[in-house]
Amino acid sequence: MSLRVLMTGASGYAGGAIAEVLRAAGITVLTAGRRPADDLAFDLMQPEQLSTQAFPQDIDVVVHAAAVHEVLCQHDPVAAYTANVTATRALLELARKSSVRRLIYVSTFHVFGSLDGLIDESRTPQPVSDYGLTHMLAEQIFLTFAHAQQREISILRPANLFGTPTHWSNFNRWTLAPFDFVQQAVITGQIVLRTDGAPNRNYVSVSHLANTVLAAVRGELPEVTHVAGQPWSISALASLAAKAVGSVIGKPVRVVLGQPGSMEASYVFCSNTAASELDERQENMRSFLVEVTRYMTMGGK
Repeated sequence: MSLRVLMTGASGYAGGAIAEVLRAAGITVLTAGRRPADDLAFDLMQPEQLSTQAFPQDIDVVVHAAAVHEVLCQHDPVAAYTANVTATRALLELARKSSVRRLIYVSTFHVFGSLDGLIDESRTPQPVSDYGLTHMLAEQIFLTFAHAQQREISILRPANLFGTPTHWSNFNRWTLAPFDFVQQAVITGQIVLRTDGAPNRNYVSVSHLANTVLAAVRGELPEVTHVAGQPWSISALASLAAKAVGSVIGKPVRVVLGQPGSMEASYVFCSNTAASELDERQENMRSFLVEVTRYMTMGGK
């Protein structure tokens, strides 16, 4: 019998990729969200509405991938706690009334705040922003609930994401560096960095995150797993984006470095549970940047 998954955030950037991979694996995916086609009405900003509802029948796993992102958290931090914390608690209260046996929460590496040294699952989170704090609180809600109700749980902490969106019509993450670089290059012919480009970032593909969620749905992962990727310096990523865009538009793209600033501490974001994406090559990132460029130059944005 096929597993039946109830998923939040299926219309989002990461969620769209996750839902696609789960369905390709023969898993039945029901969705919770604000769209008329969703199987359960779920609005992050109105979590109290869940109290009058019930899960669809025979749900085996809940995947909670819906959250407001870091830009919205900065813009309206009070609303961020409603969406990322209170709504999480409301969802689990509904789960308490059902026979769901496994719970999965898609968190973020931002629960660690300022990164330095080796960041694996043994590291204690110390968030420094509302975005990181709301996710850490949601993690604790999941852990407390799962232990009290004797449910299986997997918390996933992905690094920065890259990859072509499953649904461009729902995509609103142009502030993410790889997308921002392409957007700058196509519109202005140059990529302007706010720093000298020396800081490093860790990037993992949405496809790898989706496959990690699939492993969690199948019960193959422990309580907490880091979904880690490859390190990229900002300058190296910008240079690659400039070359990728230039190859599509037939014009050179310039990278403008900012002033040297305070250097970020060196860190390694990794996983003890073999969930790191160690086989990512420069070609994978380049191909993605070319796809985004073609989307933009064909009038997609």
